Amino acid sequence: MDSGDLDERLDGELRRLPRPRAPRSLLPRVLAATVDHELAASATGWFTWPLRWRITSLTALMAVAAAAWMFLTAPPQGVANAVQNAGEIATVVRAFWEVMLQPVVTYLFVLGISLTLACALAWAALDVALGGASQQ
Repeated sequence: MDSGDLDERLDGELRRLPRPRAPRSLLPRVLAATVDHELAASATGWFTWPLRWRITSLTALMAVAAAAWMFLTAPPQGVANAVQNAGEIATVVRAFWEVMLQPVVTYLFVLGISLTLACALAWAALDVALGGASQQ
């Protein structure tokens, strides 16, 4: 027996079988599960947390806000020194960029764009000279 004949015979036998039917209780169970899932999904947010967790989160939020207020109104001496050092470092880096790196990077960027365009032109010329892509 040929495999094609076997496939056709098997296909015919499977088509003659009756279609399976879903149990009558399936739809009510699916609907009930969907409704329960929607209720559970909508019950999210801070107001659904237990009272102890909400109080703890409010306390933590107030502590962070108070620390931020104290830091912004009178920063510690070490922070002021760090900010001044960061400004000096930024000035040195900017000067190094403007004097040493920017001219070199600009020339390399222009060279890269030129080489990219030259390669694209060569590709187009070869495409025209060789008759385009093969249709085989």
